[in-house]
Amino acid sequence: MTVTIIKKTATVQLATEGIIFLSRLTSAARRKVQRRASAGELTRVFKGVYVSNEGGQVEVERRVRAQWVDIGGMLIPGGVVSHISAFHGQPQDHIWTVSHPSLVRKRLELPGLTFQLVEGPGPLPGDMPLSQSGLHWASQPRMLLENLGRKAPRRVGQEEVEKWLVERLNASGEGFLNELRDKAASLAEPLGMKEELVTLRSMIGALLGTHEKGELKTTDGILVSKGKPVDRERMERFNLLAAYLRGAALPRIEDAVPAGVARHNRAFIESYFSNYVEGTKFSIEEARDIVINNKVVTTRPKDSHDVLGVYQLAVEAPYRHNPPVSGEEFLPALLEWHAKMLHARPEASPGNIKTQTNYAGTTQFVHPAQVRGTFEEGSRIALSVPEGIARAVFYMFLVAEIHPFVDGNGRISRLVMNAELSRTGLHRIIVPTLFHPQFVDCLRKLTQENEPIDFVRSLAKMARWCAQFDYSDLDMVIENLKKTHAMEESPARFQLHNIDGTRTLAE
Repeated sequence: MTVTIIKKTATVQLATEGIIFLSRLTSAARRKVQRRASAGELTRVFKGVYVSNEGGQVEVERRVRAQWVDIGGMLIPGGVVSHISAFHGQPQDHIWTVSHPSLVRKRLELPGLTFQLVEGPGPLPGDMPLSQSGLHWASQPRMLLENLGRKAPRRVGQEEVEKWLVERLNASGEGFLNELRDKAASLAEPLGMKEELVTLRSMIGALLGTHEKGELKTTDGILVSKGKPVDRERMERFNLLAAYLRGAALPRIEDAVPAGVARHNRAFIESYFSNYVEGTKFSIEEARDIVINNKVVTTRPKDSHDVLGVYQLAVEAPYRHNPPVSGEEFLPALLEWHAKMLHARPEASPGNIKTQTNYAGTTQFVHPAQVRGTFEEGSRIALSVPEGIARAVFYMFLVAEIHPFVDGNGRISRLVMNAELSRTGLHRIIVPTLFHPQFVDCLRKLTQENEPIDFVRSLAKMARWCAQFDYSDLDMVIENLKKTHAMEESPARFQLHNIDGTRTLAE
């Protein structure tokens, strides 16, 4: 789209999507525009502003909205896009809020676009010019003060400003907020917003922990002030999953595996698959020697200890039947589990939170600074989910979605899930190699599309599948696992079966 600016010596030449300003034309050119308007070729959208009629009213409105900067600069020279519009970076219901020191008309209405004028100073230090239009965009310190103004008609209010500060603190660090506070101090007087500066200073001080008393309103802000910022997007996803689990009809499969040999055999099978799908691959006979016969593979000692580590957490008290306590105690317990599981891998930083954000494909997991707070608040949501398989599924996703460690996240997430199942007397869930790609797809669907149904159903399906084995005879278990194709890696070539040869079906 182009804006046709006609000099005093020029004739009227209107591009298809152009805007004409009469104030920029010669007298002769103005008369020509008015004749074209009378003929229906042009529409007068505001005093002295015309636009092509081509395409009808919808196109007229679109052209006006697309050229809002040039139109605003012509109608409101010296204006500053401010308050709620500067905060959101876009108009609200096609309304741009603009501060101006002298224009008294409150609204300028055009087809598809309105300028809401608010009394305020023109450009101040830090405000950014919008090309050569005559309009400016409010600086961030100015925008924050304006949106804290108690008398301002077009503001977002303190809670939204606080959320904005929390996001910038997590993204850019304390230095950014300190600089913001200093710049705001120099703008408070020309804006007439000394009270708003006091509020902003108090909020930033509370977030940085330099004020004992602040004016924080949001849960995120209060957590940050305590040094526990949270990942808001993940919190929304945890609440979504919890809401679904509260009403989901899930199987309750009692744990019929007695203590002793059968329990140890099942813990071995659980460890074998949990490690294999994460890339620690042994034949099941090799893994059996490692766990049951305590024969560490000398050429792969770390891999051997990985298998042993998961096995021990799956079979030993208190880990096997006591998931971490929700709240402040959840993460410290998880760190202990991780240290025990990966003690032979110093490169995986056992027992420590990751120091850099980790990824799986295009999925970015929780920032290290937000891990502690997200676990604390997320684990509390678990208490609102029914005990047993529903809460176990929630725990599994909580750990997997936060991804707190350099390595071992998948294994820890499944161990926490199974600890909740064992605590409530239910059969532990094992995800075999052949089903793992499908399970990951369901997990990814929840992470990327906020769709929990397939994820929950996939684990319910595995709860039924792994409960059909008799774990008292390990040779028989292994033979039956091979019959079901559980240890195959290609879903394109194999289908997961039950022991009787029938196909496993979706829940």
